[in-house]
Amino acid sequence: MSERTTGTSEAPHYDLAVLGAGAVGALAAYYAVRRDPGRRVAVITHAGRGTGATRLSAGFDTTTGHNPAQRALAARSTALFDELAAGLGDAGRAPVDVRWLVARENTAALDATMADGGRTRPVTGEQRALLDRTFPGLAHGGHEVLLATAPMTAGQPQWLTDRLLDEVLGRPDNTLLEGFRVTEVRRTGGRVELVAADGSRITAAKAVLAPGPWVLDGPVAAAARERGARVKKVVAFHIMTPPPPGAPALVLEDADAFLLPHRPGGHWIFSITSPDWDRGPDEPLAIDARDRELARALLARHVPGFLPHLLGGRVFSDCFTPGHLPVVDTVGGDDVVMAIGGSGSGYRLAPAMAEDALNLLDGRTRT
Repeated sequence: MSERTTGTSEAPHYDLAVLGAGAVGALAAYYAVRRDPGRRVAVITHAGRGTGATRLSAGFDTTTGHNPAQRALAARSTALFDELAAGLGDAGRAPVDVRWLVARENTAALDATMADGGRTRPVTGEQRALLDRTFPGLAHGGHEVLLATAPMTAGQPQWLTDRLLDEVLGRPDNTLLEGFRVTEVRRTGGRVELVAADGSRITAAKAVLAPGPWVLDGPVAAAARERGARVKKVVAFHIMTPPPPGAPALVLEDADAFLLPHRPGGHWIFSITSPDWDRGPDEPLAIDARDRELARALLARHVPGFLPHLLGGRVFSDCFTPGHLPVVDTVGGDDVVMAIGGSGSGYRLAPAMAEDALNLLDGRTRT
């Protein structure tokens, strides 16, 4: 952020500029026009809408958190998703049963992560039979247990982002600027000026900056680094066999991995924790031998029948912050707010992040 005084007569002006057309940016723009239908909004993206982490997210929404603040965000986002479904007619979400494989000694810790106050419970005989039919060769050690919780949800992040942006852009004074890579945000004559790499610019009264994995290559890079933000690779393999009707998700809690039935694709998504840090979204990204070795080791241990079906997958980057807590804060003044740090959970925390960003800009108390 910098201060500079230049002429602004030729730059288009908006009430709100939203940098980032992923889930957080789309929600911030949507909430802005819902609160004030007359507010003129420009959504800005250097690429296309819903690219990056949003386009490739598995959309698995578990109402959990590893500390009170994260649990509160997760619970509030779930409630906001329900409100979105009521307002839009559909939020692209469907319930999915969830089973957890966890070390017996970690059961109490898992219970403590539940944002809704729910508790895990041992799987029933019927549930175990379905697991055995669904996950061929399902196995675990004597120190591990299979647990059940209330159903959670699987969403469609790209679809929802498109719906939200269509709502915003359906108003005649709002616009989407694609191919507008913001390199600088500065204050000019009492306005916020966003300057693109090619020198073009717009001004706005206020701005929300939600750059997703591009956070360390743009106007909030310094502020993000001060708060400990880093970018890492995220990998989700495909298990190319169709999930049977009623198939639950299986969370390998201690390995920070999960198997999720992906109904639109007719296959499974196997999300693992890649060891590759500091891998930005503009770098060549690919599933490598280390990722595959980790995935195969987990499957060999727990679901060996899926090994022949491990083919391809999704790879992208995301911004991670200390404690996996998103950072929603002002940057250089109360007219610019950054919303960063999805930490692999950007979709499921996006509604609360966007609401907090708008509350800061509108002078409301953060929830």
